[in-house]
Amino acid sequence: MSFNKLLERQIKKYLPEDYFLQEHLGRFIQAVNDSYEEYERDRKLFNHAFACSEKEYIQINDQLKREAKLKHASIQHLKETINKFKGSDTHSYSETDDLTNIINYLEHELQEKKKADALLQQSEKRLRLALQTIDDNVWEYHFPTRTMTFAVNEKSILDLDRNEYEGKENLIWWQTIVEEDRHIAVETFHRYMTGEISKHCIEYRVKLKDGSTRWILNRGGVISKSKNGRPITIIGTLTDIQNYKNIQGELTATANRLSHLLINLQTGVLLEDENGVVVLTNKKFTDFFSYPGSPETLVGIECTDLYESSSALFKHPLEFLTNTARHLKTRLPINNEELKMADGRVLERNYIPLFIDDIYRGHLWTYNDITERKRSEIKLKRQEEKYRSIIANMNLGLIEVDLDQNIRYVNQSFCLMCGYEEHELIGQNASDLFVKDENKQMVANKNSIRQHGLSDAYEMNVNTKHSDAHWWLVSGAPLYNDKQQHIGSIGIHLDITVQKMLQRQLEEAKQIAEKSVHAKDLFLANMSHEIRTPMNAILGMSKQLQKTTLNQQQQSFLEIIGTAAENLLVIINDILDFSKLEAGKVTLEEIGFNMHDLATNTSRVLKLKAEEKGLIFEVSVEAGVANVLKGDPYRINQVLMNLLSNSIKFTKRGRVVLNCLLNNDQPQSQELQIVISDTGKGMDEAYLKNLFNKFSQEDESIARSYGGTGLGMSIVKQLVELMNGTIEVQSKKGEGTIVTIQLSFSKGTENDLPKKDNSHVEAHILADKKILLVEDNEMNRVVAETILNQYGATISEAVNGLEALEILRQHPFDIVLMDIQMPVMDGLEATQHIRRELTSNIPIIALTANAVKGEMEKCIQAGMNDYLSKPFEEEDLIRLIAKWLGRETHFGPVKATSIDDTPLYDLCKLKQITRDDEKFIIKMLQVFISETTNSLNNLEQAFEQKDIRQVKFLAHRMKSSLNNLSVAEAANIAEKIEKGNWSAPDSPDLKIQVLALRHIIDKVIPMIMADYPELHY
Repeated sequence: MSFNKLLERQIKKYLPEDYFLQEHLGRFIQAVNDSYEEYERDRKLFNHAFACSEKEYIQINDQLKREAKLKHASIQHLKETINKFKGSDTHSYSETDDLTNIINYLEHELQEKKKADALLQQSEKRLRLALQTIDDNVWEYHFPTRTMTFAVNEKSILDLDRNEYEGKENLIWWQTIVEEDRHIAVETFHRYMTGEISKHCIEYRVKLKDGSTRWILNRGGVISKSKNGRPITIIGTLTDIQNYKNIQGELTATANRLSHLLINLQTGVLLEDENGVVVLTNKKFTDFFSYPGSPETLVGIECTDLYESSSALFKHPLEFLTNTARHLKTRLPINNEELKMADGRVLERNYIPLFIDDIYRGHLWTYNDITERKRSEIKLKRQEEKYRSIIANMNLGLIEVDLDQNIRYVNQSFCLMCGYEEHELIGQNASDLFVKDENKQMVANKNSIRQHGLSDAYEMNVNTKHSDAHWWLVSGAPLYNDKQQHIGSIGIHLDITVQKMLQRQLEEAKQIAEKSVHAKDLFLANMSHEIRTPMNAILGMSKQLQKTTLNQQQQSFLEIIGTAAENLLVIINDILDFSKLEAGKVTLEEIGFNMHDLATNTSRVLKLKAEEKGLIFEVSVEAGVANVLKGDPYRINQVLMNLLSNSIKFTKRGRVVLNCLLNNDQPQSQELQIVISDTGKGMDEAYLKNLFNKFSQEDESIARSYGGTGLGMSIVKQLVELMNGTIEVQSKKGEGTIVTIQLSFSKGTENDLPKKDNSHVEAHILADKKILLVEDNEMNRVVAETILNQYGATISEAVNGLEALEILRQHPFDIVLMDIQMPVMDGLEATQHIRRELTSNIPIIALTANAVKGEMEKCIQAGMNDYLSKPFEEEDLIRLIAKWLGRETHFGPVKATSIDDTPLYDLCKLKQITRDDEKFIIKMLQVFISETTNSLNNLEQAFEQKDIRQVKFLAHRMKSSLNNLSVAEAANIAEKIEKGNWSAPDSPDLKIQVLALRHIIDKVIPMIMADYPELHY
């Protein structure tokens, strides 16, 4: 019977007509009923509260408070009424004790509940304080009020704001959870409400204030329940597990990669768990044992079934099953277990047990097909026996040692090599017997690489029984047993003592040869330097002499001197070029050039020589060749000049032809084929093989007859190869030679062409400038002083660097011209003293006969400002000095004039040569008029006598004097007469040229005499 029914029966029994008391008792019954049915009603109210607004929730909460007060008041009123009733004289109740006991019991229960609630609140308060001290974010959720409380401290790993969530509904917290993960939290709280769980541990992502997301671990549990076991409060923590998730992702990716690797291995793999169930296998495994289907179909199958189903494939099935069972039982690693198959194959199996925290978690089987390896081992063993017998009959020492270098086997040849008997060697340590102390580390390293299966050969100086001066060539290899286990090393030894002695002698001879070569190169460099120094004086003074008045014989002698000096300079340059090429010091320019102009300019230099020998000289460049190519035109010109000079030199009659053909045309580049052919004496086929060797000439008569160093073709080949080209020579004795060169160039534009220097040097550009000339060679001082005095400079001289320092300390100068190689103190050292001791910034220009690359860099590093190589051109020297003195040369643009406006003569060049010396100009004009008139008369007379050779000679003589007075039109006609190929002595074309020359001279001479009346003729 329920408690409610019991109370109703007591009321009707003892108070049948006392309706006042019945009313109060009825209210009491209702209060008691509310107490026992409290949870059921609250649950409904809670459910309703989850779905209502905050305002409605407050109203419900207030209602509950009012009802609680009413319930307490009813109980107190009931108690008072019963006490009153018990004290009444008009009523007599014999069974009221039951009702009083019930009321006392209820009151006692209420008091106990209040005490328990107070203790619980104190406990919860202490727990919250304790949780606030830990690093994680502690939270508390109260089901009746649906509020979240956070204990956020300074160590919080999440950017939570206590004020943002404190005392708020948990819906606000749920909004921070990533939408895809929000159901996890919702479902967890519903399970709490239904009583399914009393604690939880879940993971989800939350959104932080900066918009990023992080993984958190939410753990918690119930800390207070109602009497019916429903949760009232749960408490938990939020832990940042983002780093763990990152690591977990990496581990997962790694596991996937490893799984993929295992699946695609050429090794058969079978992975079982601790229960003997297949976890992973791969295609190679199913192929080995002919399992149908893919490897995935085996996952989840009992491995025992696999063993039994495949046992028939083995040559010894029972042995296979027995060994497998033993491995699974002992759980010890097994390596390189050989399994013989029924079809003749041999598999190698490894068993690897897997333990995690000392707990067995499964095992891994790996299978490899070693059939071919076993066959090879058998074959190798047979071959080994064969070669052992061969080596035993050869003069090769064979030795086998174990892993500790103890000798296990030697053959007779080895005993003869080392001087020991076999019984003296077996068991001894080979390293201690034969290896010297300085080689022990090397031998230890060799033994180490043997353990990795590596073989090699090396030479070693060893000790033998009777000597310590023997050399052995050792070929070592790792030694394996039948199970392919490394058990030592095997070595084959050859005594190379005699060869080492010969090698040492050869090295000594090589060193002597290298010293000789170095001495030769040094000699050539010094000789070329010493020769260039007087050459500077010869060429410089020759050019100064050309400015003076000379008669015809003197002019002829001067031309011979100049030609001889130029030829000597070519030979010197060949030697220097070859030395630079041999040393790898030649670098190439990368500038624009026009192949048509380059070929034309090259032909102009050599055409006269060819025509003097009566040769036909032809030059052609294919029309398709680009106007601008990028490369080194100076080296190309050097190659062409060398090859064309050879062709002209060795051709007595016939022709010399230069053809430049377009071999391949690309958008950005062109490949050219340059062909130089002649009808000369040709070469033997045997000599062609040595054509490009240095100092190579076909026979000694060539040097006597034609001159030359024999370096030309060697230089040409090296220059062509330096330009990434090829050169090929075809020749037959008596039929001529054809040289073919293939070169590739990038295409360029007009902007890539080097700018021409059209500057004109003024006569007094160095006026009032003081120049210190430091030069030990008297001839070079005379040349430099002669040139510089003409431009108005004041010159002081010093013969070495030390003397230059003393002069600079005492007198100021505007610039220093410094030679490099001088006695007492050279130019580099003197420059360093000028910069450091005198702290002078005076411009210093190096003048040196050393044309080797790197000389300029040395000069600049020493503190010099610029560099000029001897022999130098006069205008190059003056321009360089003017540049560093701040006196720029002037540019003289060419005036565009029509033919009719061009003057018949111009004395600018003559004035420049004579330095505006009026008397000297008058004298030179008198010489011009006299010699030109006589030469023209003689030319006409030679033409009448049909002496073509004399006509050409006189035209050549007239050309230079006509050019000096810039009688351009007459000079051009003289050149045509000189270089023309006149087929007949009385050629009408030649007569026309002679008459035209007479016509112009008859105009020029009267004009000159009219401009200069002081002339007398």
